[in-house]
Amino acid sequence: MSRDPRIVALACAALVAGGYLLARGGRRRIDMAAMRRKMMERMMNAMPDNSPPKVIATVLPRLQEQNEQILTLLKEQNAILRSGTEKYTTTAEDTSNDRR
Repeated sequence: MSRDPRIVALACAALVAGGYLLARGGRRRIDMAAMRRKMMERMMNAMPDNSPPKVIATVLPRLQEQNEQILTLLKEQNAILRSGTEKYTTTAEDTSNDRR
């Protein structure tokens, strides 16, 4: 089966053009994300210090840190309570065996 060289050339050109558009589109998405980030930074910098978005942006990291501390304390407390319960159960079982 012989192929027409014009069709082969056209198919190759379409593949190259499609690859170029795909690569450019991916780069454009990255550029758009960076542009959005820069726009948000400019907007935040232009706002007064007591504006609600700026206040929230400063409070959120502190809240996240406090949440992590609280979770750590709760995990420690849970471990202590569980180890105390195990000790209590073994002590209760030992004393009930002594009664028999």
